[in-house]
Amino acid sequence: RTFKVYPLCPPRHLSPSTPSVSRSRNLARITCTASFFRLCTLILLLQLARVSCFSRATLRPTASRLAFQSFRSKADVHNYEYLRRPVNPLCRPILAMTGGRLKERDALFELVLKWITHPEWDMTLTLRDAVAKTEHLIDEHMVNPQGSELSRKCPGVAPFFTRLPLIKALDFFGSRVSVEERQYVPPTFSEVRQIFNIAQVYEMQGAIKMLTFDADDTLYEHGMDLEPGDWIVDALLQLLHSGIFVAVVTAAGYPGKPDRYASRFKGLLQKMKELNTPKEVYSRFYCVGGECNYLFRIKEGYICEQVPLEEWASDEMKSWSTEGIDKLLTLADQNLREACDRHKLDVQFLRKERAVGCYPTQAGVRIAYETLEDVALTLQDVLQTHPEAPKDIPFCAFNGNRDVWVDVGDKRIGIEALQQYLKVERTQTCHLGDRFTNTGNDARARSVAMTVWVTNPLETEQYLELFLSELGTEEAKKCAAARPTGPRQGTVEWEKAQVVQKNTAS
Repeated sequence: RTFKVYPLCPPRHLSPSTPSVSRSRNLARITCTASFFRLCTLILLLQLARVSCFSRATLRPTASRLAFQSFRSKADVHNYEYLRRPVNPLCRPILAMTGGRLKERDALFELVLKWITHPEWDMTLTLRDAVAKTEHLIDEHMVNPQGSELSRKCPGVAPFFTRLPLIKALDFFGSRVSVEERQYVPPTFSEVRQIFNIAQVYEMQGAIKMLTFDADDTLYEHGMDLEPGDWIVDALLQLLHSGIFVAVVTAAGYPGKPDRYASRFKGLLQKMKELNTPKEVYSRFYCVGGECNYLFRIKEGYICEQVPLEEWASDEMKSWSTEGIDKLLTLADQNLREACDRHKLDVQFLRKERAVGCYPTQAGVRIAYETLEDVALTLQDVLQTHPEAPKDIPFCAFNGNRDVWVDVGDKRIGIEALQQYLKVERTQTCHLGDRFTNTGNDARARSVAMTVWVTNPLETEQYLELFLSELGTEEAKKCAAARPTGPRQGTVEWEKAQVVQKNTAS
């Protein structure tokens, strides 16, 4: 805002009798008087607010207070210990002032939004200017990561393995969403995230040798499976035919049970069998389970088999002792139960060979996301600071959106071990996932691979369509063009869409 200041004393070249000087003096007196009364009014309102709050808190339970007590009995918000304050600097807590966006937290994306919505040095940038500035800062950061301007504005930013053509990505995104033509609604976090994703997909062309995917909420809906009729199955097969390794890196751990993974990818395996896919193609598909603890591949007959640990594990993974793993999981199990008791959660606990977690007792019940976040942060803090926690065993305590788990190791270790096993460089790997927040299990993949942050399987399909359309081969272009733009005719989603369209048009 620009504020006008009226001088109390006239300039030397004007006489006191000059009309403009008299008007300036009068305006100055009026402005000062009005400011004084505004200040008095503000002080009076603050005092009244204190008395009102004291009366409501001590004399009688108002409707709002009763409503909050009812909400507290269900959500138990007073027990959000780790959402209210940073407990330990070694932990990576979410601060209390999150703006209600626990699922949308990223320092770099928020920096771009700050340049657009908040003035910096009395200057607010447009989306195009902010994107161009970020592209320049990233190029500079790749040359000098330690002393770059980006490292000062965004401390702890993940490494960049390629440059990001953000202006080109903005042009593509703007052709579908008129984000620059809006006059009253600023760009959102999701839109900035998608612009970065598109830029990363553009830079993957000609350089990528391995694509890794999270499973739940990335390849398919949470808890569901790949079906033969899904377009994403055709896209994965096209990637394999193009000579690209495809790996699913998931937290789901089924040690010694390859059939459990085969059931999750049944649509892909059935399609391979129908098309009689040759060995040099299906041998490029892998699945890393338990973050980094198990590796599965497809053998003859399109059957999943487990790869022996000593054949592919890194030296870091081989150094983990059984005693240390058991000690870590026991400590995690104990504190997980205490955190769930504090929140009064109706959950079941499951202890596995290299993981421990909790999930709702009833299948149709969803726990509040903030509660799961607080439980995950509790486990992160305890396992990092507890004197009995083994320091030589890495772990991943994460919020799975419907459950909370603690796994031995993390996806960084799993992707890195797979890169060594397949002889693929970091600059040739890209990981697609949906959990890149502080309590997500995809965030650590940023240190060993390019990343694309999706929020659902539909977004994964959109980026695969863009990648295949730019791949250069006719088969890839045909596969991209065959992607359906809406629900398939005859499905439940299609029937719902018809009802909505009919009711809207009537």
